[in-house]
Amino acid sequence: MNARERYLTVFDDKKRNMLDRIPTHVQYIREGFISKYKHEIMKSYHGRLFNNIYFDIPYVLGFESIFARFPLSYKIRSIKVQDNEGNKIRIKENGQSLKRKSTYYEGGFIHFIEILDDLWANLKLIDNSKYITKLINYYEKLAPYIFPVLTVDGIFDRVWKSMGMPIFSRNFHKKTKLYKKLIKFYAELTKINIEGLVNATGDRGKVVAILDDVAFKASSMISKERWDQDFFPFYKEILSVILNANLIPQIHTDGDPTELIPSFQSAGFRGLQGWEGGADPQYINDNFPEFVIIGFGDVSHVLPYGDQEQVEDYIKSLINILKENRHFIIGPSTVIFQEIPLRNVRTFINAARKYGKY
Repeated sequence: MNARERYLTVFDDKKRNMLDRIPTHVQYIREGFISKYKHEIMKSYHGRLFNNIYFDIPYVLGFESIFARFPLSYKIRSIKVQDNEGNKIRIKENGQSLKRKSTYYEGGFIHFIEILDDLWANLKLIDNSKYITKLINYYEKLAPYIFPVLTVDGIFDRVWKSMGMPIFSRNFHKKTKLYKKLIKFYAELTKINIEGLVNATGDRGKVVAILDDVAFKASSMISKERWDQDFFPFYKEILSVILNANLIPQIHTDGDPTELIPSFQSAGFRGLQGWEGGADPQYINDNFPEFVIIGFGDVSHVLPYGDQEQVEDYIKSLINILKENRHFIIGPSTVIFQEIPLRNVRTFINAARKYGKY
């Protein structure tokens, strides 16, 4: 099996028994890790390359799939708002300042419904089908070697980030008009992008991962009841577009989303990438045997701080729990970052190949 076939087979109930081994996946590899280890990774490698560092480094390391973006089907002209110090700043649909001082999240500025109305009025649909098709053509050439899993931004985490957590909390508890309208706004943007993809290339992308962080490491950020009330109807509609196009929908979240898995399944999600700490693999395996698990590799303790024996033992234990249901794609729960030693990444991949054979 090649990388594309292996990934897709995990989602196929009739073909799962044909898997030769557990597939591997990584969200992406950060620039700091690449800068630190690029020479060491590439110095003795003489095989296939794609002349694209985003794909080359994970491919050479042994990962078989990775998150990949595609062009948006809308644009929104920025607007001016006032920040907390009374300064005029510009924001776009994410609610954050266009002149951020760092790469870290600094809080959102959509605090009033009039701001949202102005942004929505500036929404313009664009036909990016030519560029989407060109990119999907490129991804299909990569897919047998490293399968690009298409990604699109979701709803929940965009809502709270657009306001900032303190403002979001007040609006969330009161179920304000602003809160409800922001959900509808981001659901519409997600749907527009998915429809743009489907209209351009049909089912050629194969898998669409919706990125929506809804959990902390110990629990979900939102109760199942509120997710079902506030977000389920919108995701049900969005996923109908994906499923009707014969694409596979999966969701990404950090943290432990165990409480929300039944709701994700009911909405139409076929699997989840992440499982960053807290979640119990045995419980997930026993209670959701048809739900595809992607990730689960601990990046908080084992990968950055464990020795090679600890990494191998950890991967072996995960595979022992999750292997037989054939609904597991192994990978780090989040990204590969600079503090993770290269030797541990290599041990991770080698152990996945060694113990993941069927």
